[in-house]
Amino acid sequence: MSGEQSNFNVSQEFEIIPHQKSQAYPIGVKEWEYLKEKIRQVNIEINNFHTIGYLLLGASASCLITIIATNFTDDSSRYLTWAVFGVTLICGLLAIFFAKDKHKQESAKPNEIINQMELIESRFEIKKS
Repeated sequence: MSGEQSNFNVSQEFEIIPHQKSQAYPIGVKEWEYLKEKIRQVNIEINNFHTIGYLLLGASASCLITIIATNFTDDSSRYLTWAVFGVTLICGLLAIFFAKDKHKQESAKPNEIINQMELIESRFEIKKS
């Protein structure tokens, strides 16, 4: 049966494909547990860029409302309000851009790796002594 291909068909005409021969690394249970523990210790920093970005956008919105609703008597106050609006708007948009970029970098979370490792473990019966 080692060189033959199985043509076992299920009622919906699915053909069962046999496993291909490949290489594998034997790893001890202690080393496997060590790797899992190290992955659990990986700490992904909390991304505060979203919060900061939205706070800055809120500040720019309130500056814009002030510009629209206020009849400035002093030109320096008007320019200062426009400057604060511009700076907070640009910084807020940049913070949100960096938050999305940082989120893309964190494509694999430690919990996902641990779940995959536990799935691999579930394929084997480990005898506890």
